[in-house]
Amino acid sequence: MTAQRYYFADFVLDPAQRQLLCGSQQLELNARYLDALVLLVQEAGKLISKQRFFDEVWQGTVVTDEALTQCIRNLRRQLQDSASAPRFIETVPKHGYRFIAAVSCSSPAAAVEKPPVKPDRRQLLWHLTGQGALGAAVAGLIGGGLYGLVGAAQALATGSQALSVLLVMLTVTTLIAILAGAAVSSGLALAKMWLIRPSGQQQKQLQLKKLGYLLLGGGAAGLLIGAFVSLLLQETFLLFLGRSPAHITGATEGLIIGLAAGISYWLLLTARRAASRQRFNCVAVFQAAVPGLLAGLLISLGGGVLLAGSLAQLATEFPNATAGSLLALDAFSPAQGFSIAGVISAMLEAGLFTTGLTLGLTSRLQRV
Repeated sequence: MTAQRYYFADFVLDPAQRQLLCGSQQLELNARYLDALVLLVQEAGKLISKQRFFDEVWQGTVVTDEALTQCIRNLRRQLQDSASAPRFIETVPKHGYRFIAAVSCSSPAAAVEKPPVKPDRRQLLWHLTGQGALGAAVAGLIGGGLYGLVGAAQALATGSQALSVLLVMLTVTTLIAILAGAAVSSGLALAKMWLIRPSGQQQKQLQLKKLGYLLLGGGAAGLLIGAFVSLLLQETFLLFLGRSPAHITGATEGLIIGLAAGISYWLLLTARRAASRQRFNCVAVFQAAVPGLLAGLLISLGGGVLLAGSLAQLATEFPNATAGSLLALDAFSPAQGFSIAGVISAMLEAGLFTTGLTLGLTSRLQRV
């Protein structure tokens, strides 16, 4: 088979140039080890016997099985692979090895599929931000629907316009979710895209470093968007109504939810790395939701508020507004102190947000 460029996961193997690349970084391999990797990749999916390695890589030079074992061990280290849960090189005991990852090729004459053109960093950032914002929008629709149905039921009982209540709640929650989702998604996307992966770094160290980057990106984005929204709302109320609510959601709540989103995203990425493909199932939903649920609990216990608590504060500040009676917001007011309703609403909002956002982000991984 003629020499050409092979693509698998984040790696590019170029036999003609004698290079193994991860992104823009060239990984160091000696000549024998590179030849062994070329043999494995060119015969992806097929069992390569030990004798074939000795014949084609070592070309008749007498070596022991330990030399081949050391070669495979070094390849796995460079690829951040694991013998116990392989993503690239699978051991077939007593027979040889098999390359199990999907391989694409740059040559149209090759038997394997030509890889799609990968978007550059700016395109990838926009893709991931859009997917995260879309997932957050779905979460906002679900949350707004729940709150809107409660308000609509109250409106029907009092003779008010139930449809108006439902539409307003759906619109408000969805717009807030899109704005916050786009901000946090961009922070997480930047953290993931600019993660440095040294060639000799152990998988556990790499995963911990990735978690740190995602916490930094998600937390910073959540802090900034929370502060911006809080300032915008306060200034709007001061401009049009002469006074602003004293206690609405802001930077602290944004920081906590951003950190929770970073943990959720890290859990989903780690699970995807360990599995052969991404699966949208109950386990993935659980991993995406739990950090958000705990973030909502922490916010509520710390005296913070999210949407329901902010609306309750508005109803307190402006008692003539009809929203307070329609949505029964007294139970959510921070002025009432600890309440089960306030805790549940905060956990629901934060859990829905992180679930929608991070499932949206990871659903894009199969296509970019």
